[in-house]
Amino acid sequence: MPAISTGDTGRFGGNMDFPEAVEGNTVYLPVQQPGALLYFGDAHALQGDGETTQYALETSMDVTVTVEVIKGRSVSMPRVDPPTQIMVLGQAGSLDEALKSASTGMIQWLSQNYGMTLSQAAQVLGTAVQYSVPNLAWRSVGVAARIDKALLPAAK
Repeated sequence: MPAISTGDTGRFGGNMDFPEAVEGNTVYLPVQQPGALLYFGDAHALQGDGETTQYALETSMDVTVTVEVIKGRSVSMPRVDPPTQIMVLGQAGSLDEALKSASTGMIQWLSQNYGMTLSQAAQVLGTAVQYSVPNLAWRSVGVAARIDKALLPAAK
C-alpha cells in the first residue's frame, strides 16, 4: 500500500475531521497493516459540518486513548458508537461515493451486529437513517450515516 498523508481520509479513517469522534464514543477502524498501525491527527475545539475551508478551530489537547485490536471482527470503514446512535463514516472522492460508502457500511453494521437481512436493513435505512456531511476539505469528502439505537433491536 502506498504511503498515506496525515491529511488524507479513506476507508482506513485518517484525518476524518468528524465532530462525533469525541470523549465517550467508541471508534472502530479497519486494520489494514500488520501490527494495526494507527495515527492521530489534529484536534478541534469546534468544527461545523463540512469543514469547508480545511480549517476548524484547531487546538492542542491532552488526551488519553485506549486502543484494542479486536480479532475475528471486521469493519470496512470507520464506525462511531456513542450511547444513543450508531454512525458510519463514508469517505471518498465525491459526495455521491461517500454517501454510497456510508450507506453500505451502515447496512454491514446492521447485518453483522443486529442480525438483519439486506431487506430488513434497507427498510431501516429508508425510514430511520440521517446523513450529515462532516468533511468537504482536501481530496476526499466524508458523509456520516447515523441511526438512533432506540429504533433498533438489541445488538447480537
